[in-house]
Amino acid sequence: MLGYYLSNNLGSLFYLLAIGIMIWSIVVRARLSRLVSKYSDVPVASGKDANTCVKEMLQANEVYGVTITMVPGELSDHFDPKTQQIGLSETTYQKHSVTAVAVAAHECGHACQAASGMLLYKIRHAVAPVANLTSRVSVWIAVIGVFVMYFARTYEMSDVGYWISTFGIVLYSIVFLFYLVTLPLERDASRRGLKAMKELGWVSDDQLREAKKVLWAAGDTYAVALASSALTLLRLLFMRGRRRR
Repeated sequence: MLGYYLSNNLGSLFYLLAIGIMIWSIVVRARLSRLVSKYSDVPVASGKDANTCVKEMLQANEVYGVTITMVPGELSDHFDPKTQQIGLSETTYQKHSVTAVAVAAHECGHACQAASGMLLYKIRHAVAPVANLTSRVSVWIAVIGVFVMYFARTYEMSDVGYWISTFGIVLYSIVFLFYLVTLPLERDASRRGLKAMKELGWVSDDQLREAKKVLWAAGDTYAVALASSALTLLRLLFMRGRRRR
């Protein structure tokens, strides 16, 4: 009786947490959109564009061989370690705004992480392609295993379902690991970018605080993703454990 009560209450708790994370995600994305839009119209005090700032930051950190290119889209900025390219979106490339310079400095922070051989960066770079694949199939495999356990007529079939579900959970753990290392990496890249913005004199003190708001709001999207993946992993473990009893 107690086990049944706890099982039902845990199920309700998972749904409440899922709703909470969904609301949190909406708030974070709305805030990010508002801040990006607000500070996209504020030119940096130095008058330098994002491309120039990236070049200065790379030189200050003695990072060589990295090129800058424009990529289509909005907030599609990224650093590609394979091609050693910093891709700046159409709203960042050669723009002079606080948002543009902050975003460009953040991506340059990733280039600095790669150049310094940062362990977390190496882990994410190795895990990323695997996580991209397993994120598409892992949950389905785990759920299929649970269904096999539920409809199993014999202990042997139930055992097969258990191991199928376990395999799916292991695969999803790779997705969780990806988000677990990504959040501190994103925060670190933002800190590197903000440090450069201050030390290289691109912005005023007020603009530095504005840039931090933009970058931390962007980082919050990864915090949401980490929380969501943790909840999914716990939910899968709970489903498997409940059917195992």
